[in-house]
Amino acid sequence: MKIHCIRHEPFEGLACIHNWIIKNGHDLSFTYTYMQQSFPAQCDFDLLIIMGGTASIYESLDENWFREEKIFLERCLNRNRKILGICLGSQLLANILGSRVYPAKKKEIGWFPVTFRNHTDPAWRFLPSELVTFHWHGDTFDLPGGAVHLASSEITPNQGFLYGDQILALQFHPEMTMDSLEKIVRVAGAELLNGGDFVQSADQILSEKSRIPENNALMYKILDHFTGTQQ
Repeated sequence: MKIHCIRHEPFEGLACIHNWIIKNGHDLSFTYTYMQQSFPAQCDFDLLIIMGGTASIYESLDENWFREEKIFLERCLNRNRKILGICLGSQLLANILGSRVYPAKKKEIGWFPVTFRNHTDPAWRFLPSELVTFHWHGDTFDLPGGAVHLASSEITPNQGFLYGDQILALQFHPEMTMDSLEKIVRVAGAELLNGGDFVQSADQILSEKSRIPENNALMYKILDHFTGTQQ
């Protein structure tokens, strides 16, 4: 399988998804928007992965990277490529499907429970009823028309959705490893200083490292199912 990944920040990479790609022998290529790289002229891959970032879509409407990325995503969508979006990636997917992206009532940063909603579909019954997972977002989105609501948290009703068998969007971060967790706290930790009802301290975030294996195991199951690569 050929996989292409869009990275918006140098400190937010594929984390455990990279382990899954290596284990399964998939080919991997990147577009680094923070290095002003151009998007591929052709969607000659099987899976597109869109990672997170610090940008807010509604504040970036006039930015070249946003316009070009949106055109590229719409091209991939029209060519029926599988697309996985995480955090900012999920917001971009909601936006190209016609939904509004806007500031959430409260920031959600740290380890908080997500409840999964799609247990009526037998194909997704491996999802737990609830998972304490990692969050780092201040924006949210409306559920696109025609999408299946996948998950929610106490303060974020739309934590994920499915759109047909083509798009999977996750607002939360089950891909985080200890290395990626330490990196995001080190680079973006200033955002934690203002606190909030749903903003944990750096020490709190790093102390929950025991949750990483369970989250990574679920990320692998989701990837296997979504891409049809179950072994």
